[in-house]
Amino acid sequence: MIGVRFASRIGMRQLVFALAFLALSGIAVFVSNAMIDPSSARADELSTALYVRTDGDRTTVISPRARANKRLSEVISAEASYAADVWTSASIDIRTSASVRPVTEQRDEMNLRLNGDWNDLHARAGYRLSLEPDYTSHGASIGAAYDLAGKATILDANLQLLFDSVGRSGNPHFARALGTVAGRVSLTQVLDPMTYVQLTYEPAHSQGYQASPYRFVGLGRDAVGYGCLGATLCLPEYVPHARNRHAIAVAVRRAQTETLSLAATYRFYIDGWHMYSHTLQAELGWTIAQHSLLQLQYRYYWQRRVDFYRTRYLNIEYEGYRTRDRELTGMSSHHGGVGFEHEFPLRGRPGRFVTSLLVSGNLFGYREFVGLNRVRALEVTAALMLEI
Repeated sequence: MIGVRFASRIGMRQLVFALAFLALSGIAVFVSNAMIDPSSARADELSTALYVRTDGDRTTVISPRARANKRLSEVISAEASYAADVWTSASIDIRTSASVRPVTEQRDEMNLRLNGDWNDLHARAGYRLSLEPDYTSHGASIGAAYDLAGKATILDANLQLLFDSVGRSGNPHFARALGTVAGRVSLTQVLDPMTYVQLTYEPAHSQGYQASPYRFVGLGRDAVGYGCLGATLCLPEYVPHARNRHAIAVAVRRAQTETLSLAATYRFYIDGWHMYSHTLQAELGWTIAQHSLLQLQYRYYWQRRVDFYRTRYLNIEYEGYRTRDRELTGMSSHHGGVGFEHEFPLRGRPGRFVTSLLVSGNLFGYREFVGLNRVRALEVTAALMLEI
């Protein structure tokens, strides 16, 4: 995308790791396809993907992913997935925290899930583990969907519990707890053979440490407004320990013809920190050939800042909540993407092999964040998927 400024450098070790992971996962797909005994419980789906993101705030993310779904019986299946986020950043947050060199870290995430399908009832239970050098998160989720009116109506509900431990690099004694309870309820209604509508409600409650241990806020009239540059007093970021979130969304998808479909979504979000946001999204799917799909998407996002955010904290005796998190400021973003997917039927046996490529651009605007007004980002995802 024209105008996208790439990060200073992508580490060769990270790039080689990501490409090797993608290649090995792809090889594993074909080896598994050749060796699995059709009479035994076998893998229903194997997939792998590589996601790369770079933006104008000197941050690059490389994320290889792999997923396998294996049917254990007529009604039970198991799913496992792995993802690694390797990121290098010299963003404004890092530069204003007195770091003179880019920071490179890796996050590893594993998800396990059991699915059960009994006629109109579809149940699931899962476990998630995410590990970083200074952050650990794990939790469980349960959910179920029920088909009504001959599958014309689907009611779906999900509950998730997360338990996080926040650390600080270089300080083994720093450990803060964060717990989250999140839910999701959706109702999908088929209006006619060409149209369906979906309503969704998502509540969440987080309790515990929700600041960044690396982010500091400068106080005083000479403070520049980001980091502690020119500040009379420099203090750690301090935000409320409790946060309630609520989001509602409505989505509509309609097949205009046998080869063309359109979708639109609106989502409203509000939380206990007095932040609210609006999201509008439109998608177009076009089957340009028998096994080829072209996708176009656009998303607009707008949010109000949390009520305790200030461009500058002038009073050095200020004792309230304070933050320099740009994600808590007033901001907006535009996202546009083009995706292409092609399916290769497997000769001589049921199943399919699918390749896809998604390229998207993002423009973020920060209305109240001193030192950074705009960030452009480029995202590329390449994926392989085998169904057998």
